[in-house]
Amino acid sequence: MAASLLAQVDELANWIGEPITEERDTKRAELCLRIASALVRTETGKTWDKDNIPEAAVMVTLYCASRVYENREAENSTGIDDWRASREVMEAGAYLTASERRMLWALDKPRFGGLGTVATTRGEVPAIHGWVPTDTPNVEFPWY
Repeated sequence: MAASLLAQVDELANWIGEPITEERDTKRAELCLRIASALVRTETGKTWDKDNIPEAAVMVTLYCASRVYENREAENSTGIDDWRASREVMEAGAYLTASERRMLWALDKPRFGGLGTVATTRGEVPAIHGWVPTDTPNVEFPWY
């Protein structure tokens, strides 16, 4: 059974700015979200329930899924007549950028930090021999 999606189709539609209403487009969007969700889970090594998905994981999933949904062929340039446009494509298929990996890395950091104390125990302090206090000159010490 497939794991649950980290983001939903309607969230992807809002992100890319166009409705995803046709059945074939909805299925394609779900597959893109499955790919992106799997990448995020693999990168973090975590699985989340539907109720407690961190916002950073949802956003990275949407970023990745939108790249796959809008440019599944990994085209880096396009043109019509005299008009030309190009974009940077890191690699073909689904991938995470360096900034997305940093966002996910932050999810794995412990929620505490800073200075703290470590409790330790030790045995009795041994008696120190050979030290003579200077303020008691007439006291006899048995170890001499």
